Amino acid sequence: MTNTWIIGASSGIGEALAVELAKRGETVCVTARNAKALEAVRARLSGHGHLAIQADVTDIATLMSAAQQLFHAWTQTDRIIFMAGAYTPMHLGELDLKETRSIIDINLSGAFNTVETALSLMKAQAGGQIVLCGSVAGYRGLPNAQPYAATKAGVISLANSLRAEWGHRFDIKLINPGFVTSRLTDKNTFDMPMKISAETAAKIIANGLNSKRFEIHFPAAFSIGAKLLALLPDSLFFSAVKGMKT
Repeated sequence: MTNTWIIGASSGIGEALAVELAKRGETVCVTARNAKALEAVRARLSGHGHLAIQADVTDIATLMSAAQQLFHAWTQTDRIIFMAGAYTPMHLGELDLKETRSIIDINLSGAFNTVETALSLMKAQAGGQIVLCGSVAGYRGLPNAQPYAATKAGVISLANSLRAEWGHRFDIKLINPGFVTSRLTDKNTFDMPMKISAETAAKIIANGLNSKRFEIHFPAAFSIGAKLLALLPDSLFFSAVKGMKT
């Protein structure tokens, strides 16, 4: 039996992933700030023994407390998956700086808090998997993408460092989705090419978790295109993206 802790599981891809992994026979603990939403998610999970523990990714004390509860509930936590995320469309020069700080706290500081919590929990056991969710938006800075893209670039860098430092002991993975239907992408007013459902994304992630790949990126045609765009020389890159301004 695989025990999986998903942090940021009250909606979107995190919720869909909890449902998918439970269908595949895993025991799941869902965590987020909204206790009522968490209980609704837990009630949807097939199988038995699932947990819902409230915590705030911006407050490491609550994450550590949740980890202690899991330590006593499970003999081993096999996967810890960071799926928490915040997004508000903004333009540089017109940023809501209070909202910007909140996005940084959730997306980037939350990832660091999750890593520290995961390592403190997993160092006491033989092994395990730590998974961070970035975004293809973090491959390189794009027009109209801040501050979200900067936080996801940070998560990508953090995942790479974590793999370099701890990959000998733990299975480290990075998720980089393209456009996925969720309350976050519902805020966008522009066309989102190759957008997929949260349920489809969850199936791709679930398959990737059991693969030997470090990075799980999707949908393939879109994410590979984003990778190639990011590799362009500066002059070609900035020429290619200038038409993306709105």
